[in-house]
Amino acid sequence: MVAVGSTAACNESRDTGTVTSKSGGETSSAPAAEAVEERDHALIRAVNAIPGQAAVTIYAGDSAAFKDVGYKKATGYEEIPDHMYNFQIKSGDAPKGEAVASNRENLQDGGHYTVVALPAEDPDDQNLRVLDDDLKPITNGKVRIRFINGVAGDTDVDLFLRGQEEPLFDGVNFKAEGGWKEVDPTSGSLVVKPDNKDATLATLASTKLEAGKSYTFVLVGRAGKHDIVKIEDAVAVE
Repeated sequence: MVAVGSTAACNESRDTGTVTSKSGGETSSAPAAEAVEERDHALIRAVNAIPGQAAVTIYAGDSAAFKDVGYKKATGYEEIPDHMYNFQIKSGDAPKGEAVASNRENLQDGGHYTVVALPAEDPDDQNLRVLDDDLKPITNGKVRIRFINGVAGDTDVDLFLRGQEEPLFDGVNFKAEGGWKEVDPTSGSLVVKPDNKDATLATLASTKLEAGKSYTFVLVGRAGKHDIVKIEDAVAVE
């Protein structure tokens, strides 16, 4: 069975400078969108949110776009020609293997995209989502955040900053993305809870949300063991 993810929105041309990304203690950089657009390319990266699988290889068409992406890891951006791709995870990581997850997407030149490998409620299946990152410089002193529920099941979740009564994101279901939201700079612990319940599923301590940056948070794991993957993007003003 092939699990098909949701379709990403069409990316419009954006004037972004270089992008510096941080995740898991590693830093990477991507060129300015204008330069990428002139080459008729787009920028993609990958996140592995599938527990119990040491690494995944994600194919764009017949070519391996990302090899051996470890669980809870996020890659840096890579350039790829800007056209329609059938992104796949294949059994045995073999080019001719059966696709266990697939998502067909049209990449726009100069756009930024994140391919998320997700589990499925059936342990023999997997899912792929392709997110339009919609990156842009933030010059109003705010922070942009988004949240993805990558834990298979029917539990909707809320994301809180510890000590606050109102959630940053409310009732996010499996495979869903709580899209970009602007908030004031702050710091503290991020906490994920089941929707409208007090139990804590995962905590990300000592989290600093800095003005002018974008943050992606992905809830990963399985029942009894959850974690939060954090990706930080700083977009230079072109």
